[in-house]
Amino acid sequence: MTKSMSQVKSVVTEIHHIWPTFTNDQWIKVEVALKDHILSDYAKKNNVNTSALTQSEIRDIILGAEITPPSHQRQERAEIEKQAKEVRHLSAVTTRTVP
Repeated sequence: MTKSMSQVKSVVTEIHHIWPTFTNDQWIKVEVALKDHILSDYAKKNNVNTSALTQSEIRDIILGAEITPPSHQRQERAEIEKQAKEVRHLSAVTTRTVP
């Protein structure tokens, strides 16, 4: 959205309303544009492709929740798996037979 709401002459806001008076179709277009803008901004800041985001991540981003970018999640998962593998290699079993 390149124009602010105050710059668009055709947008009407009734006196007793805070938000512009749009039709349902207009609100859908505004919602999609805002969603796209928020996701684009998030992707740019976190160097993430928006197509790599899950629906729950998109929801959390739109609602303003702090989430870890998918690339960081993969890195953390890989580190945990690496540590688990190292622990398995360090484990030793000692068996002693007593007559």
